[in-house]
Amino acid sequence: MRITVGLMLFACSMGSLPASANSQYCWTDGMRRLAVSAHGTVEFTDDDRDVKQLSPGGYFRVEENYLLLFAGRWYEVSADSQGRLSRTYYDHGQQRLLDSQGKAWLMRAMPEAIRKTGLGAGPRLQRILKQGGPSAALTEISRIDSDEAKRIYLQELITKNGLGREPLESAMLQARKIGSDEEKSDLVKDVASYYLKDGLREPLYQVAGTIGSDEDRANVLCDLIERDPSRESLKLAAKTAAHIGSDEEKAKVLINVAQRYKGDHEIGRPLVASASTIGSDEERHRVLAAVLAAGGTDRDMLQEALRSGAGIGSDEEKASLLTQATPHYLEDDFTRRAFFEATRSISSDEERRKVLSALLRRSGLTDATMADIARCAKSIGSDEEKAGVLTEMAGASLQNPSVRSAFFDAADSIGSDEEHKKVLVAAAHQSGKSVDVLAAVARSAKRMGSDDEKGEVLREIAASHSSDGLLRDDFFAAVDSIGSDDEHGTVLTAVLRTRGIGRETLIRVIESAERISSDDTKAEVLTKVVESSGGDDPQVRAALRKAMNSIQSDGDYRRIMSAFTKQ
Repeated sequence: MRITVGLMLFACSMGSLPASANSQYCWTDGMRRLAVSAHGTVEFTDDDRDVKQLSPGGYFRVEENYLLLFAGRWYEVSADSQGRLSRTYYDHGQQRLLDSQGKAWLMRAMPEAIRKTGLGAGPRLQRILKQGGPSAALTEISRIDSDEAKRIYLQELITKNGLGREPLESAMLQARKIGSDEEKSDLVKDVASYYLKDGLREPLYQVAGTIGSDEDRANVLCDLIERDPSRESLKLAAKTAAHIGSDEEKAKVLINVAQRYKGDHEIGRPLVASASTIGSDEERHRVLAAVLAAGGTDRDMLQEALRSGAGIGSDEEKASLLTQATPHYLEDDFTRRAFFEATRSISSDEERRKVLSALLRRSGLTDATMADIARCAKSIGSDEEKAGVLTEMAGASLQNPSVRSAFFDAADSIGSDEEHKKVLVAAAHQSGKSVDVLAAVARSAKRMGSDDEKGEVLREIAASHSSDGLLRDDFFAAVDSIGSDDEHGTVLTAVLRTRGIGRETLIRVIESAERISSDDTKAEVLTKVVESSGGDDPQVRAALRKAMNSIQSDGDYRRIMSAFTKQ
């Protein structure tokens, strides 16, 4: 394999060099060394064996030697101020006439020098085109090993000769063989305007996809996007970016695409597919956030972005993306499933709460979404974070049976009585005096271990409802589960303070008070029953007599009787 170890030392433009340009090249191949230097504009003979023309004061020199030898061969052509040429030939340090051996050497060295350097490319290419057309030119380009020279010839061929579709496609096949990322990148940018049209974009993007440097490939793709933000170009850019190794560079291209795709599925699908190949959580987040921002309310792309977002490893980045997705949330089964699958994949309790809280701030959520919020909250490990979500949710309607069931199922999974209480108090307070909601609050409160916390919930129920709905078995079952006599009595007293209390409610209060162990507390509740009702109703009076018979203390018994006397 031939290895080029010497590179151009001074900048060289294409075939026609400005008069002041100096170019020097050097290659080694094993023990062999080939060097070329030139100044000014050079044009070669039709057989590529000699210099045909030089600009005034210009020169061209080709030299070959072997590393173990002190001298080799070189051939030099120079032009005077009038452009008249003079030629000199040296063999092993001695100037000689160009004999048959020298001509044979020049016949081999000159074409090699011409192909390696790209010097005189313009006139030479025109000659080849005139003789054999684009196919001949492409055949000659295929023989050029030098990346720089190949780029010079391809650029000259594409930009100055009005090629048709087929030669343009063939030129890109040759461009793919350029090894230098810099030369390939320059070529793609320089000829882009000839390819950014229907039917020719793909060959150009295929060449861009072979650029090895992630930074160079990304820069080229961004340049093409800027110049041609058409659907096909954006789609090709998104697909090509998938193979960029650097997450940062890949994201740079994909964000450029996302900012222009406007919800177009043909662009969005490869865009999100490429985003899913990004390993960096931060960079994938940035791309998908751009997709969401540009996609508006497009259902399919929202779902694709959510599914890709579920693959983000960082809970913080994932939660941030899902929070950004909530303004675009749509009420359909597929979107809902994608959103909550992504949310459930968040391990951090705090971050999951942030997402659910953000979604709850949206108006118009359906019962199906509300139920899923409760189910998702149930799997939060932290009682505090779980209670935070449910407390916010309590402000919404819990009238739908499936929502109510999911809500209280989640509430019952809270281990902390204090946090459990916060949720139930909020639900009772926001119930709108719904008997079904208050009954569910009571059932949930019955599960609580702390009498203080349970009592506070039940007092909130009493304060939130004044109808005989409080007769419901669920409420008094919860009251009767209170072990503390003081707390038990306090709850029953709160019920008695409710306006418009009916006979059946009074009877249930009396029956509950009968179960209190403390005579003092029991007597206090029964006294308030007498004071609030007068004890005139026969059924209430019968219940009172029965409860009074359970009092052992004479003093507490007399206190109740005294209340009767005052009525």
